[in-house]
Amino acid sequence: MTHSIENSQFEIHNRKEIVFVLEDLIKHRTTINLDAGGSVGLVTAVLAISANNEYVYFDVSTDEAINDKILASKHVKFSTQSGVKIRWFAMELRYVELHDGTAFEMPIPKAIERIQRRKYFRLHTPQGNNALLCKIPVDELAGEKYNASVIDMSVGGLGISVRGDPPPFLFHGAILANCGVIFPEVGSVLLNLKVCGIIPYAKTKSGEQLYHFGMEFIDLNRSASNVVQRYMIQLESERISKT
Repeated sequence: MTHSIENSQFEIHNRKEIVFVLEDLIKHRTTINLDAGGSVGLVTAVLAISANNEYVYFDVSTDEAINDKILASKHVKFSTQSGVKIRWFAMELRYVELHDGTAFEMPIPKAIERIQRRKYFRLHTPQGNNALLCKIPVDELAGEKYNASVIDMSVGGLGISVRGDPPPFLFHGAILANCGVIFPEVGSVLLNLKVCGIIPYAKTKSGEQLYHFGMEFIDLNRSASNVVQRYMIQLESERISKT
């Protein structure tokens, strides 16, 4: 029986990233399905993470018989119920006493899987002075770059806004290599992008046409994927806190 994450495209191995995701589950009191096999399950929640970031704690059942079966299981699966799907596994849990009662404890998982339910579900990014910039190389020898405002993004790509007639290197199917994006508080990455869609969506007060360019990530490496996913978690957290 496997205990590994199956969808390598979505797996996270960086310990800081994993702790960040778990802390977000705590912050938003996210409901978690615990599946211990053999029709043994529990709806639970992440209660806390130890001060040294070594262990994570979960709520237990009020039924001791269910708790005993969960403790006896050697293959426990955790998954979120809604929204972005987050999943990980444990080979065993144990009882511990926290200051406010009994909890399940497991070591911080070595890997988790974070799957957007719809690959191209997009989150709107900040605009104005806080807008992200996608720096597209135009002439690498001369260091010339074209700066475009990022207006939305997903785990599969991002969208940029272009005012007026698009430059000649932006056309449907164009491959744009080594585009730089700085994600505040998360990190900077170089991305290879493919133009997948061009849509006129509004006009400025002066009458200039605005275009939305949909860009797909090409050969996104694990490090860049972690940065993108962490920034999307940050965006989702900010959106939820405002609702």
